[in-house]
Amino acid sequence: MDSKTPQRRRSGSEIHNGTATREKKPKRSEVLAKKKAVEQAIKSARAEKDHLASFPEFRHFVNNGLSMCLKSGRGNKLSSPVKHYVQSLLELNMEGPYGSEWLDEEKVKRREMVAPEAHYIFVHEVADSVGDETRTMLSAEETSTSCVEDSRPLVGFVHYRFVLEEDVPVLYVYELQIEPRVQGKGLGKFLMQLIELIAQKNCMGAVILTVQKANLLALNFYLSKLRYIISTISPSKMGIEKSYEILCKTFNDEAKTILEVNENKSF
Repeated sequence: MDSKTPQRRRSGSEIHNGTATREKKPKRSEVLAKKKAVEQAIKSARAEKDHLASFPEFRHFVNNGLSMCLKSGRGNKLSSPVKHYVQSLLELNMEGPYGSEWLDEEKVKRREMVAPEAHYIFVHEVADSVGDETRTMLSAEETSTSCVEDSRPLVGFVHYRFVLEEDVPVLYVYELQIEPRVQGKGLGKFLMQLIELIAQKNCMGAVILTVQKANLLALNFYLSKLRYIISTISPSKMGIEKSYEILCKTFNDEAKTILEVNENKSF
């Protein structure tokens, strides 16, 4: 993920009946108070130990023959087996979409996954409901990897963080990775619904994520099924050629104005 984006230039005036009128600038005290509130929201969200605690109904997923339980985690608390699982699933799912960029990107992801600010939702399989014959994409050792406090096998995870993008507090989804054998059964949508609830509860203005252009299934999932849009901070909206798009879903007017594409904006 590349969160560094060029500063956009915004117009300082509006035209009403042919006359230019200056936008009313907020008072310094209002600006400082808003900045403090945003910083506190991000700090509080980062400090929360278990974001699932507020949504007990999302601790279990039972649908389409799957039976899963969800648990929270932190990047600096991952056990060695879980680190190995995360790395293996990332390679399985992302080496193809990244292509020649994967070797460099993998090094970045290895650092990102163990950062203290990295929050996780881990998905454990309660029962082998999809059958042994489908357990072919990862090795037996990898698919049986478990969290320290639970003996149930992992089948996927979400890695997310609370950050500031264009002065908007957002929940940034770094990774949503699910084993191929349990994809297409509603689990991904379920996890993103949970992520959006976590973002709103913690006063974030939006959920943002990065998707490789080559990952057509993921792009369709987010754009068509979940109604995310390509954000103004995505390279393609700034005339920059990159291998990825930045998508967003906003929750308030300020975030919408800044992060959603508006063809009438001045850059």
